Amino acid sequence: MKFIHTADLHIGKVVNEFSMLEEQKHVLSQILTIVKEEKADGLILAGDIYDRSVPSAEAVLVLDQFLSEATKLGIQIFMISGNHDSPERIGFAQRIVEDKGLYIEGMIRGNMNPVVMEDEYGKLNIYMLPFAKPAIVRHQYQDDNIVTCEDGVRKMITESGVDGKKRNLLITHHFVTSTGKPPEQSESESDLLLGGAENVDASVFEAFDYVALGHIHGPQRMGRDTIRYSGSPIKYSFSEVFHKKSVTIVELKEKGEVSLSVRELVPIHNMRKIKGTLEELMKEEVYSLAEVNDYLHVTLLDKQELFDPMGTLRSVYPNVMQIAFEKNERKEHENNINITNARNKSIYEHFKDFYASVAGEELEGEYETCMKEVIEEIGGDRS
Repeated sequence: MKFIHTADLHIGKVVNEFSMLEEQKHVLSQILTIVKEEKADGLILAGDIYDRSVPSAEAVLVLDQFLSEATKLGIQIFMISGNHDSPERIGFAQRIVEDKGLYIEGMIRGNMNPVVMEDEYGKLNIYMLPFAKPAIVRHQYQDDNIVTCEDGVRKMITESGVDGKKRNLLITHHFVTSTGKPPEQSESESDLLLGGAENVDASVFEAFDYVALGHIHGPQRMGRDTIRYSGSPIKYSFSEVFHKKSVTIVELKEKGEVSLSVRELVPIHNMRKIKGTLEELMKEEVYSLAEVNDYLHVTLLDKQELFDPMGTLRSVYPNVMQIAFEKNERKEHENNINITNARNKSIYEHFKDFYASVAGEELEGEYETCMKEVIEEIGGDRS
């Protein structure tokens, strides 16, 4: 049985005022192509389908088109809600669309009832556990001992009677840790709860042959290879520039025999960081080295004041998202003013101290020469 595992689509997301809808349509089309090329039996969408609980009309149309095309492939599709989704909206008409092979769990409704698939190795039980805060599970089971997400997940698995001797696959959207070690995170992920209450240790999933996780945007294993975050299919922050976005190919054979591989996803525009002075970055020999249409975070090294650097950069790099200015670290002693010594300093010495405090470096070269000339011209530092 072969599945394509992805998550954290965040359809409708806007990054630094740039809509990601075209990028999302592009990558969703690639996922459908991978499903066909791999001759997959199922597609797993492990939560955060939309970027917000009330998605835009455009985002809804993108998901509708994607699921319509996916159901035409004759595969089974499994979709759960994540912490960004509205459980009720994701789960709308879920019983009706099951006839099309589309299984949706937007909100928990009691014990998990698996979808059963069968191949030459026997039955495979597929459990779907959407994101739910502890209070929701506590109310569902009327159990005051459920305080953390781990308490809730453990309760759901136990009450659902999952048999570890059978072939089991779980789809869930939680913050999974491994013996207390958290996953590697990026800036585009939202913290769920405070005080570690969101943590779910990987040991809870012992009964499952494979656990398809959503929520973390970087692909990674948690505890063992078969408990895995697929990662988001698109880079959603500059902390993800070194991520290689992909989908996970999961093949389950006999009980306990799982093989994993990845298929890389290629965006329309990559996300990169570049650094240099404005003059350097505007030179053809520099901007011709890479794709100018990429989404960019630009760090400028200029010391002087610049007029409309964003407009200048976008004349060559149209998708600049962020600009930052780099200054040297200030030395602590440079920020401390000695009042006694200050009375005995010249105008030039005062300005030199001020420049070092603001710029984070010593006044020297042409700047020093210019300042000395100005002070001399206005008659400063006369004895």
